[in-house]
Amino acid sequence: MQKILSLLKSQTIKDTLVIGIGLGATAVIGFIYTVILARVLGPNSFGVYSAISALATIVYSLGDLGITAAIINMLPKKIHPRSAVINTSFWLQSIIIVVAIAFFLFVSIFNKFVIPGSLSTDLLLAGALAVNYLFIGFAQGVFTAERKFWSYSASQVVDSGIKIAIVFAIFKLNRLTIGTAIAANVLSTFLALLITFGSELMRIKLTISRNIYQEIIKFSKWIAVSRLFSVFISRIDIVLLNLLATSYATGIFSAASRVTLLFALMVSGLGSVVNSRFSAFDTKEKVVSYVKKLMLFISGISVLMLTCVILAAPIIGLVYGPEYLEAVPVFQGMTVAMIPFLFSLVTTPAIIYTYNRPDFYAFIVGLQVTLIIALDIALIPRYTYFAPVIALGVANTLVFIISGLKLKSFINGNKILDRG
Repeated sequence: MQKILSLLKSQTIKDTLVIGIGLGATAVIGFIYTVILARVLGPNSFGVYSAISALATIVYSLGDLGITAAIINMLPKKIHPRSAVINTSFWLQSIIIVVAIAFFLFVSIFNKFVIPGSLSTDLLLAGALAVNYLFIGFAQGVFTAERKFWSYSASQVVDSGIKIAIVFAIFKLNRLTIGTAIAANVLSTFLALLITFGSELMRIKLTISRNIYQEIIKFSKWIAVSRLFSVFISRIDIVLLNLLATSYATGIFSAASRVTLLFALMVSGLGSVVNSRFSAFDTKEKVVSYVKKLMLFISGISVLMLTCVILAAPIIGLVYGPEYLEAVPVFQGMTVAMIPFLFSLVTTPAIIYTYNRPDFYAFIVGLQVTLIIALDIALIPRYTYFAPVIALGVANTLVFIISGLKLKSFINGNKILDRG
């Protein structure tokens, strides 16, 4: 009981609650946003929309290339001046954004082959959305590193609030399509960036520190590799479903996965809190103590997730209507498959930030995505929207086991690795 009370009073819980405000708003508004789109567009068009969104997510997630992680790793240690770290990392991120723009200009020409059922303008809008999220991700990296979790939450709340307001207006005007839905998101992300990070952007100077650049590259190269793999874990299943099965199957799977958005946001928010904590630890005792508290907290979240599995049928029926009842078992399976992924928040941040081993993380995530893609390709033709559920469950469990064993070996080594 004393441990539970101590956990409830900890700074991690307080920061998680702050992040939870943003996540809660994002989850609720995103929930409404998804319901409107799914009901108006229907399973087929919703499947196309989901595939386009998945492609945008893949690009902006890949476009980070570990730069945000490097910021989170460097700023708390205070080895370099804050402005120098932010200036250098910002211009590195901007170079990647130029590449992302070129990519979407190219794929918009071949839209029918990349995303069957899409329009060229849809992919151009998706490119603009990817660029905005790359800048927002950069801003949230700075907020996380400096534990400005109120600012982090504000960026989510503003984005979600503006987006749903625009979409609702378009819906009332009977103009809601795949293109207008993406355009609403482009505008909301742009305004959220200006409101929450605009003043910081005005202070950025065109300077790059060679030493900081080299340190960012040294740290982020393995994060970039792991990001390459981890992005495919979260979105490649939707793209593959649209290519190997049908847009209808994609719509059913996407509807189920959107309901699990709350859990995904919970993982993201908790990760934002624990990453900076693990980065600051310098003794075995601090790591062990924090890991125990985190395990207890995550166990409670897992119970909540299992409760949702029991209530899956009424949840899906109420949210999407009879057209999407096939998504019930898909939602149940995905929720269970996410539990080992949730527990990996205890192991992977410690490996990356406390023990400075992003290379090992890149290895296990590479193994994970290889397994997922192989299982998806093998199983989708036969099991359609159930195939990604099986692949995610197997891969998430494997990563948690391997990362847990590795963290245990680091802790038993009784030392913190190179902190430089």
